[in-house]
Order: sequence, then structure tokens, then C-alpha cells
Amino acid sequence: MSRLLIAGAGYVGQALAEKALAAGTHEVSVLRRSPVQWPGVKSIQADLLQPESLTVLRDVGDIVYCAAADAADDASYKKIYQDGLRHLVEAVAKQGGYRRLIYVSSTSVYAESKGGWVDETNQNLAQAGSSRFMVSGEKWLMEGRGDYSILRMGGIYGPGRTWFLRRVKEGVERIYAQGGIYSNRIHRDDCVGMILHVLQSEAQRQVYNGVDCEAADRNEVIRWMAQQLGMDPATLQSTEDRTQIPARGNKRISNRKILDAGYRFLYPTYREGYTALLHEV
Repeated sequence: MSRLLIAGAGYVGQALAEKALAAGTHEVSVLRRSPVQWPGVKSIQADLLQPESLTVLRDVGDIVYCAAADAADDASYKKIYQDGLRHLVEAVAKQGGYRRLIYVSSTSVYAESKGGWVDETNQNLAQAGSSRFMVSGEKWLMEGRGDYSILRMGGIYGPGRTWFLRRVKEGVERIYAQGGIYSNRIHRDDCVGMILHVLQSEAQRQVYNGVDCEAADRNEVIRWMAQQLGMDPATLQSTEDRTQIPARGNKRISNRKILDAGYRFLYPTYREGYTALLHEV
């Protein structure tokens, strides 16, 4: 049984810990500033931004770095996606190293904003905005000697994270009059499943897009949600204000590489994923 250290166990990390324990594939430890009391999980109280607190990390095995920034600003992103990552890797390297590190990044690293298709070979990456610190973290890993996989996740939704559905139900979300704004997403359970799949893979030093099988026009998603909620899609209000485009931009992201690597989605599109969540709203 392998050892797994989850750094920054929030929405995804907690579900990952539960799934790994249930599968019996790993002994699971969780590193957070505040201790956790999860059955079967070893809690390590430490701070990624305080290197001196990371001197207890020995025999960690695999690492999943899924820490999240406290706010969507430059300072917070730099601390977590650049500095915290470096502190952790350097601390573990001094104490015996690790087998593989999974860095949970974001599709916001892609600078495409005109609806074009993007895959992992795309080199048009963010050079401005907070996402540039994710790019910096990725680059630093790639330039090192350790084994890594980078998972660039789309918008993560799932149990307890149904704000988009609620906004449609409340009439907040608008149809874009000009259309053609694409969004990419992944259900939390597929996010976790993909991480475990890559951990068990023999492939090394890889980058994967963590999105489902349909880069959907945002208007289509909103209309479908309205219909599922018993609303008449024809009554949805429209707007020409494109400032509401999601932070991850307007792009269509391919997941062909992770499919070719053998991963099979629990929720291949937003339809299956959000259908499972309708009862929450």
C-alpha cells in the first residue's frame, strides 16, 4: 500500500482522501493549517507558507498538491500556486523525497479567449493576471528532476457546489445575445477519479486537461438547466454585456489525452453531472 500526502485538503482534497481510503490503495495523510479529524486519515498540522513547519514530512510517498488560494488576487495566487508549492517540494526533498507529485492546476492557465480549441500542447499561456502564478508553478515543476503530473482542471462543481444552478433558478444568469461563449467543467468525483487514475499510471512528467467531454456553449447550459428546473427557457433574459465571461475565459478544451490514458468519466457531460445535483436546489 502506497503512502499519499494531500496538501491543502479542501473540497477536492477531502473527497480524494475518502476515495483513496475506500479503494484501499493508499495510507492517507492530510496537510493543512488546521487539523482534520477524518476517520482513517493522519492529520499533519503545517503551513505551506511557513517552511519551518514542514520539517516533519518523511516517507510521504505520493503527493497531491490541491491547495487553493484564499482570494482571487495576485498575492494569494503567488503564495499558494508558486511559493507554497516550492516550499513543500524543497522540504520533502530534504527529508527523503517523494515518488510522484500531482499538481492540481487550472484551465485558466490557457490564454485563449476567442472560443478556439486548446489541448496540452498549447503554449499560449497566461502572462498576466493571477493565473500567471499557476503557470510559474507548473514551469518550476517541469524544470525540476522529480516525477510529476499536472492536472489542469476546469470549473469544478458537484455536491454542495451548485451555485450555477441556483443562479439560473433565481434568474440571475443571462443568455448572451451574441452567443459563442464556451465553458469547460468537471464534476468533483471525476476530478478525484482522474487524480487517482494518474497516480496509478506509469506515465511520467505529463500534463492533462481535467475537463469533461463537452466544451459547451454557455447559453446551451443555461437553457438546459432552466428546462430541468421547470422554467421556460424562452423567458430567460439576454444581455450583450460580455464582462460576465467566466474567469477561465472563452475556449474549448480537449480532454482527448486523459481519455487516451484510459480514464472513463462518471459524468461525461454537464447533463449527467447536474442531473445528479438537481435535488439540492
